[in-house]
Amino acid sequence: MSAEKNSLVTSQKTQKIIKLVPPDGGWGWMVLIGTALSNIFNQSMLSLFSLLYGDALEAMGHRTQGAALVLSTMLFVSNFGGPIAGAVVKLTSTRFVAVTGACFCTVGIFFSGFSSNIWHLVITYGVLLGLGLGFIQNSSFVAINSYFKLKKSRAVGLANVGTGVGQTVMPHLVRYLLENYGFRGACLLLSGLSLHGIAGCMLIQPVERHMKKIEEEVTVDETLHLLQDKQKDVVVRKISQSNMDAQRNDRRLTEPDLTNGNEKRREIALSNKELNGGKINKSDANGLNGAISPMAEKKTTLLRKLYDLFGIALLSDVRFINIVIGTALAVTSTQNFSMLYPFFLQKVASMDKQQTANCMSAVAAADIMGRLILPVFQDKYKIKARWMLIMTCIWLIVIRQILAYQTNLEVLLAMSALYGFGRSMIIVARNIAISENCKLEQVPAAVGLGMLTMGIIVPPAGYFLGWIRDFTGSYIACITAQNALLVVLLVTWIPDMLYLYMKDKKQQKRNTDQIS
Repeated sequence: MSAEKNSLVTSQKTQKIIKLVPPDGGWGWMVLIGTALSNIFNQSMLSLFSLLYGDALEAMGHRTQGAALVLSTMLFVSNFGGPIAGAVVKLTSTRFVAVTGACFCTVGIFFSGFSSNIWHLVITYGVLLGLGLGFIQNSSFVAINSYFKLKKSRAVGLANVGTGVGQTVMPHLVRYLLENYGFRGACLLLSGLSLHGIAGCMLIQPVERHMKKIEEEVTVDETLHLLQDKQKDVVVRKISQSNMDAQRNDRRLTEPDLTNGNEKRREIALSNKELNGGKINKSDANGLNGAISPMAEKKTTLLRKLYDLFGIALLSDVRFINIVIGTALAVTSTQNFSMLYPFFLQKVASMDKQQTANCMSAVAAADIMGRLILPVFQDKYKIKARWMLIMTCIWLIVIRQILAYQTNLEVLLAMSALYGFGRSMIIVARNIAISENCKLEQVPAAVGLGMLTMGIIVPPAGYFLGWIRDFTGSYIACITAQNALLVVLLVTWIPDMLYLYMKDKKQQKRNTDQIS
C-alpha cells in the first residue's frame, strides 16, 4: 500500500517558475536610513514642544491650557491625516507622500518661529506639522512593509531608532539654540535641519525596481488542467451559441407584426436582455425607459472609488476592528504615562530636575535598545506582532504597577529602563499587527484607519485619565487606570489569538494526515 502511495507521489510532474519577492534588504536598507533620518528631525518634534515653545506661549499669555490646545490639534491632525495619506499613496506613490509630509514639517517649523499669538502656533505647529507627521508615518511604514517580508519587524525597529535618537539628542540641541539664537533663530535652524528629512524621503523608491527573482518548483496537477480546458471549451460553446441566438432574435426583431407590433418588439427586446446576462428592472417590464441616468451611474462609481480608496471594506472585518482599537488603547496608555511620568517623579518621588532627566534618559536609552533587540528576537522565533504586543502589555502592567510605589532613585532608574525597553515594542509592532491582518494593497488604507482610530480614542481617553488624576489626587490611581486600558486589550485579544492558534494547529494536522 505504501509503495502505491510512493509511486503516486513520484509520478506527479513539477514545473519551475520564476517568482518576484521583496528583497528583504538591498535598497531596503537605504529606505531605512532615509526614514530614520526623517524621524530624527521630524518625529522627535513631538517631545520638543514644551522645551521649544514653552517660553513663547508664556509671552503670549498662555500656559497649560494653551499648550494643550496646540498639542491636541497636532495629535488630532496627525492621526486624521493617516487615512488621507493612505488614499494619496494609492493614487501616487509612497515617495511622493513622504516628501510632501517632510515639506509640511519644514514649513510648519519655519513659520512657527514668526508666531505672535497662539492661533499662529495652532496653524503652523498643530496643522502643518501634524499633517506632515501623519503623512510621514503612514508612507514610511508602507514603504518598509513593501521591501521587507521576513525581516519586517527588525526593519521597522531600525527605522524607529531614528525617533529615539532624536528624542535623546535633539533636546540638548534645542537648549543650545535657544540660549544662543533665541526662539525665532532656533525655529529657523530647526527647519533647516528638517530639510534633511526631505533628502531622506527621496531615498524611497518603488519596490518593483528592486524585487528579487527566485526559482520555485511547483507541482503540476494534470487533472486540474484538464478541467480548466474543458471549462474553457464549454464557455466558448456557450458564447458562440449565445451569439447565434442573438443574431436569430435580431432577425426576428426586424420582422413586422401587424397585429400587435409594440408588444412583440418589447417581448423580443426583453428576451435579448435576458440572453446577454442583463437584469430586467421594473421599468423595462412596464414598457418604460429602463436606462440608468449618466449622473446616477457617475455618482455610484465615485462613491465606489472612495469606498475602495479609503479601504472602508476593512471595517466589515470584526478582527480588524478589534486590532485597531487594541493598538489605539496601547498607544493611549503609553503616551499618557510618558506625559505623567515626569510629574510623578517630581511630586511623588520628590526628585529634582536633574534626577528626573536621568530617569527620562534611562527610558529613552532602553527604548532604543528595545527597538534594536526585540525585533530580532521576534524575527528569529517568527512570533506574530499581536503576540509580541500581548507579552509587552503584560510586561508594562507589572513594571508600571511596581514603579508606582517606588521612591528610591536607584530603583526608579532600573524600573525606568525596564519600562522603556518594553515600551519600544508598542511603537514597533502596532502597525505591523494591523498589516498582518490585510492584503499588501490594503496596507496604506489599513494603517490610515488605525491612525484614525487613535485620533478618535486618544483625546477622550487621555482626558478621562487626566480627570482620574485630578479627581482622586493620586498618581497611583491614574497609573492603575492606564494599566486598565492594557487589560482591556488583553481581554479582547487573547481569546482571538488562541482561536487562531488552535485553527492553525488543526489545519497543520489535516495537511499531515493528507500527506501520510
